[in-house]
Formats: sequence, structure tokens, C-alpha cells
Amino acid sequence: MLESIVGLDFLPRAAGLCTRRPLELRLTHLHDVSTPWAVFPEEAQGEKFTDFNEVRKKIEFLTDKACGTKQGILDKPLVLQVFSHTCPDLTLIDLPGITRIPLRGSDQPENIE
Repeated sequence: MLESIVGLDFLPRAAGLCTRRPLELRLTHLHDVSTPWAVFPEEAQGEKFTDFNEVRKKIEFLTDKACGTKQGILDKPLVLQVFSHTCPDLTLIDLPGITRIPLRGSDQPENIE
């Protein structure tokens, strides 16, 4: 759904829990038809991405770095700014799903609810 608003394919996909921290998606519409790019303004020290497969990998890496690799969930958002002629000027936040029972063998706390 979010990717259809942006007009680009870049979000991680997985069976089960995929969004483990909020993703603040800041969209900036470009009026010229230049190559879209993205930056993680708070994380990657100005690194500019034009390959959106690399954006997906960076989201996964930064999520694992902050949340761990055992399905931990964190409330600190990851900020991604996308510049493209295919998107509107808009800010969206993709939140982790609601869960009441922690996954067995995960880093999720017993009081996850």
C-alpha cells in the first residue's frame, strides 16, 4: 500500500512480523523527471541511495542493528526521506503491527501488549 503511494518498490517483505520499528517516510515530490533517490538523514551520514534494492537492505540492516535479529520490536522510528517525481509531498509512518503474545524464541518481552 505505501509503495503504491510512493511509486517505488523498496519496503522489506517477510512472512510474519516484518515492521519491527516505526518507519517515518518523508516524501518529497520532484517536479523534474530525474532519477529518484533516498537518504536516511539520521543514520547514514548523508549517504544517497539511487538503487531502491539497497534502500530495502539498509532498512533491514538498521532495523536488525536497533532491534536485534530475534524479532525484537522498538518504538524509536527509522527516518527515510525519498525524493521522486512519482510521489506527493507527504509524511507517512509505517507502524509495527499490534500483537499480544510474544513470539517464542524472540527478544520480545512478555508484556509486549
